[in-house]
Amino acid sequence: MIPVFNLSVERCIFAFFFFSFSGWAGECLMESIVRKRLVNKGSLRGPYVPVHGIGGFAIYAALTPLKAHPLLVYIAGALLCTVVEYLAALFLEKVVGKRSWDYATYPFTSWCNFQRRIALTTSLFFGLVAMAFVYFYWDATLRLMDIMGLPALYWLDGTLGLGFTLDIIFTYGKCIRNKRAGIPNKTDGL
Repeated sequence: MIPVFNLSVERCIFAFFFFSFSGWAGECLMESIVRKRLVNKGSLRGPYVPVHGIGGFAIYAALTPLKAHPLLVYIAGALLCTVVEYLAALFLEKVVGKRSWDYATYPFTSWCNFQRRIALTTSLFFGLVAMAFVYFYWDATLRLMDIMGLPALYWLDGTLGLGFTLDIIFTYGKCIRNKRAGIPNKTDGL
């Protein structure tokens, strides 16, 4: 049995938001450095990128069985994250009508991207992120939840869940209305 599925609901919800926030913070930092200005990444208004929350669970579930083989974790992590990123890009573009990243605009990915949705250099970085996640970040997140305790998890999950739900309704609702009206939605952070 894969341990990720032994988590309680409140721990899963918190982990999703924690990974989503961590990914958002990392993306904002990297994008701000590349663009030489403050950039708020993510397709929603709040400080989270849901694909990182989903990706965190996918990485842990798929790659923990490979933990004894770091090279396999790296390769499989790079591939898995690239697939998740590509599917997220398709979803946002086709369903919501919003492009959330464009690898043709980066000097270090303009030569190695596929359909501007995924890029070789980013995939190689994803392998490193997957390794950090499998060997460190997942366990650190579990320890943080233990320190916080159940009452704090319940409170945070409820607050974050409500804010996230409203954010999806209003942000994606506007994007979908724009798409139907033929109004382009801008690419996030660019």
